Formats: sequence, C-alpha cells, structure tokens
Amino acid sequence: MYRLLVCLFTSLLLSFGVAAEDNLLGEYNLILLEDYNFSGGDVQGRTYIGGNLNAAGHAVEFGSRLPNTDTAIDAVTVAGDINANVVRVLRDNNLVYGGTLNASHVELNDGNDGQAIYNPQVGVNTIASTIHADSAYYSSLTENGVFSNGTFNYAGTDDVAVFNVSADQIFAQNSNLSLNWGEAETVIINVAASSTSNATDVVIGGGVNLNNGFTSNQAFSNVLWNFYDATSIDFRSLAVKGSVLAPLASTSGGASFDGSFAAVSYTGAREFHDFVFEYERPQGSQLVQVPAPPIALICLTALLFITSRRNFR
Repeated sequence: MYRLLVCLFTSLLLSFGVAAEDNLLGEYNLILLEDYNFSGGDVQGRTYIGGNLNAAGHAVEFGSRLPNTDTAIDAVTVAGDINANVVRVLRDNNLVYGGTLNASHVELNDGNDGQAIYNPQVGVNTIASTIHADSAYYSSLTENGVFSNGTFNYAGTDDVAVFNVSADQIFAQNSNLSLNWGEAETVIINVAASSTSNATDVVIGGGVNLNNGFTSNQAFSNVLWNFYDATSIDFRSLAVKGSVLAPLASTSGGASFDGSFAAVSYTGAREFHDFVFEYERPQGSQLVQVPAPPIALICLTALLFITSRRNFR
C-alpha cells in the first residue's frame, strides 16, 4: 500500500508540477525518509532521518566536516527513536529528535553551543514531498547525452547534461565507467531499475568502477544519479562518485559515498563524505504539461480497487 500511495503521489506531482522550496540535496549529506540501520562508518555532513536511528551497541558520529560557527545548526535530525550506544555530534552543533532517546551517552563536541533538542513535532512529510518532486523532475528531462562503450559523453552547449540509462546496461560485472561532460556544469544520470518490466531491484555487479570524469571534487558536487523507480538498491562494493537520489528505495552496501544521498532507508557500515549536490532545479519548473498521465490513472484505479475490496470485507 505504501508503494502504491507513493506511486499515486509522484504521479500527481507529474500532473501538476511542483516548485522546489529548497535544494535539500545541497543542504544535507544524508536524507532518509525512514530508518538508518547503522553498523559502522559515519556521516560527515548534515543528516535528516525520517524514521529511527537503529545503531544498538555502536557509536555513531555525525558532522565531522561541518564548519564550527558561532551559532549551532541542526546537524542531525531524527524524527523517530534513537537506539545507540553513543551519539557523537561534532563541530559544536545540535542533535534534534522526535521520539525516544535510547543512548547511553550523547557527545556534543568542540564547544558549548550544541544541544540535544527534543521536538515531537519533527516530521518527514515536507522532506519527502521535495525529494519525490526532485526525482520526478529530473527523470522528465530530455536526454541530450550519449552512453556508449562504458562512457557517458556530452558534446553540447547546455548547462545540464542528461543521460537516460538502465541499471543492467551500466552496472554489469567488472565494468569501468567514464564521464566526458564537456561544457556542462551539471550531469543528471537517470537510471531505470531495469530494462525488464516490473523489475525494481538493483544489484550492482562486483568490480564496477567509476573512473575518468567521475573522480574529482567537481564531479562529487555536480553529478546526480537519479534512481527514480528502484525500490531496492544494493551498491555492493561500488565507490559512488556523485550524489544519489532514490526516493522509493531501501538501500545497502557501497564502498563509500562522495555526494549527497537520499533514499527511503539505508542499512550498512559505510562513510558518507561531505559533498553536496550544488544544482538547484528552476523555481516553478513544470514537470510535464499533460493534465493526467496514464500512470496516475493506473495508480488511482488500483487504490480505489483496494479500498473497495476492504469495504466489502
């Protein structure tokens, strides 16, 4: 039912168009709409968790690369419960939580401004709306680049290079990927979960490497991997270069992440390095101009069918 409601919601965004209020991928290093199932690693930038922080028996560290300013910021926000041995927030910043704080120790380091703030009004709805709208917008862009023989190549003069590929096309076992983005300032790589219909799980093959064009700080802050329809992603041993947007996906694995990361949940022990996605989609941008795309009608029909069946039980 949750996936169906998300499908309907996203379809309505496509129908009417939604303007971005904030560039969340430019503010947060890690955004999860549900749980962060932590077993190691750290998040160097800001974090927003819409569910629970599950890290029983572990010490969790956030914000090591944030600036230490005179005014504390909300470096870590957890809408649900915090279950951890130690929660460590560096650079004299705040921990905000909306549920129960089940931690033996909270460390607010490097000064005396940082606080642990209980706020039961913390929620994830606005964050989720923006993340879904962003992904829908990027996936609606017209492709102007070409992927061939392991290389993403853009030779145009637009500021934004767009590639539309499938996961099984680019993440095969032992593949090496390169990027030539020419005069573009931003790269959007829209990744369909699979070229096979109804397959929404992505498992990245072993030995996949991101090479030339992906390995600079410029790429980390200006390349976006938009997994717009995946419901599950296992990054396995991939060192991800660039930001990840996966608003429907439960995620795991990966060697490390250089860029913003937004998904439904994450399970694992990896580092999220503090590079954020710098591009802001245009204010008031319309996703598509049609009044009701077919996917919206399909989702709505399915939702009404399920509701009617429940009413007759």
